[in-house]
This record gives sequence, C-alpha cells and structure tokens, in this order.
Amino acid sequence: MNDWVYWLIGLIVLSALFKIFKGKIKGRIGETIVLTILSALPKEEYRVLNNVMLKTERGTTQIDHVVVSLYGIFVIETKNYKGWITGTDNSEQWTQNMYGKKYLFRNPIKQNYGHVKALEKLLAIPENSFIPIVVFSVNADLKVKTDRIVLYTVKLKKKILKFQEKKFTNEQILTFENRIIMANVDSKENRKEHVEAIHKNIKEDKKHVKAGVCPKCGGRLTKRKGKYGEFTGCSNFPQCSYTTK
Repeated sequence: MNDWVYWLIGLIVLSALFKIFKGKIKGRIGETIVLTILSALPKEEYRVLNNVMLKTERGTTQIDHVVVSLYGIFVIETKNYKGWITGTDNSEQWTQNMYGKKYLFRNPIKQNYGHVKALEKLLAIPENSFIPIVVFSVNADLKVKTDRIVLYTVKLKKKILKFQEKKFTNEQILTFENRIIMANVDSKENRKEHVEAIHKNIKEDKKHVKAGVCPKCGGRLTKRKGKYGEFTGCSNFPQCSYTTK
C-alpha cells in the first residue's frame, strides 16, 4: 500500500476523532488559556487550583479554576464559545447564536453560583468572601445583560488585580488551599459520573418544562413580561426564580 494511502487513512481517523471529542477539546483549550493567565499572578498572594471537583448533597460539582488570595476567593467558570452570546442573570439558559443557528447552554452565572455555595460550605466562610467570574473566549461576542462579572479571557488578570482590599491572611489562604486540595475528588471515573448526572438532569428538566411544571419547585410555569421581553417563569416567584424562554 502506498504511503499516501496510509496518510489519507490517518487523516480520516483524526478527523473522525476530532468530531467526536470536539466539545472536550474546545473546553480544554479554554481552560488551558485561563490557566496560563492565572499562572502569571504573584504566587505569594494568589494560590491557583484547577479542575476542582467537590462532593455535594446532590452529587458532585466541577469547578474550572479557584484562586485563593489575600483579597478573596475567585471562582472562575470558563466558556470557549464562538458567536453571539445572549442571556440575563435570572434566565436558566443562555443562547449561542452562530451562523444563524441557535444553541442553548446552562446559565454560567447560576452554574458558578453552585460552585460558590459548595466552597462556602467546605471552607465555612461567608458568601461575600467569594468573587465569581465567568470568562469567555475572545471568539465570542458577548451581548449578555448582567451586573455580574462576565468578561473575556484577555481581561481576566486585570480584573482580579483590581481587588485590593485584604480579606484573609497568608496563613488563612494556605489553610483554605489545603482544604480544597484534600476535598478534591477529581478523577476520570468521577468526571464520567458527573457528566452522566448532568445529562440526566437536563432530560428530566426538559420533561417538566414540556409539561408546564417548574423543574425546581414543582410550581406552574406561566408566561410573563419582564424588563427584557416575554419569558416563562415559575408561578411561585419570588420564592422560586426559575425562568426559561
């Protein structure tokens, strides 16, 4: 068999593998870029932890990056998406609009809030000790309506360094770092279980929404008009803030 045939077969195999693992590869690229940025922070003031998986009452929660610092604990969720990104603070899902096609994904602000609550319980410190940040690739065009910290990767380091009010001592941040390391259950098996649980929850939520039932509290879903237009929300508002399009 000629060399060019082997080369062609190899190219076809690589192309197929890329399509299968495209999402994971893109996610890893985004996390690696953020890791490089975080690695440039002064190590005596900032302790960087990556791929942290913690056990919670509902299973596990996976955190891309945690930066334990004298100025607070930064909890960072990375999204390596392209196209227009739209969404609000309270919406359950955000939208990626790319080449005229729309894709829904979980609201990263709410996703990151779950990470904060898990760390809050682990470290036994108040919620205002944490600074949640959602970071998008520069390939995205952010059009989100939010007062939270949602920014591009290139602005991450500058934003972190803006926080200069000391909240902890060096001894405290070392203690927090060790607690997180000891609690981290990240492994290939746990990651697989975590992903399977997410997919299962998404399917269950879709079933509830289709039936007009709030997947969070079991209330009735109704059409309402808000600041940014019409949306579907839970009838138990304000006790339940679930919304969807």
